[in-house]
Parts: sequence; structure tokens; C-alpha cells
Amino acid sequence: MEELEGETFSELLVNRLKQLREWLKPNPVDSLLVQSLKMIYKAIAVILLVAFSPVILFVLFLAFAAAF
Repeated sequence: MEELEGETFSELLVNRLKQLREWLKPNPVDSLLVQSLKMIYKAIAVILLVAFSPVILFVLFLAFAAAF
């Protein structure tokens, strides 16, 4: 039973990270100015998310380390 709960949690985490990644991608339909303003807004939101979530900070650190 505990293994099923762990798989559910990891699936939930992966799904949430995919949603965050999709949210961060710019919309090609928007103009360059709108894309720039949205990226500033989204960057502030991600900084706040990381500041208040050590789990997300750890996952982002692992992703950064895996990139090198």
C-alpha cells in the first residue's frame, strides 16, 4: 500500500513540474512585448515559488546539476 502512495506522489510531482514547464514557455501568438512582460511576471512567480518551497529548490538544483 505504501508503494502505491509513493508512486502516486511521484506521478503528481512529475505532472506538476510538467505543468509548470508548460506555463513558463512563451506563447508564440503573443507579440514580443507581451511575451517579455509575461516572462518578467513569470520569473517573479518562479522566484517566489522557489523561495517558499525547498522541495522545488532541490529538484531545480538536481536539474541544474544534471545539465552539466
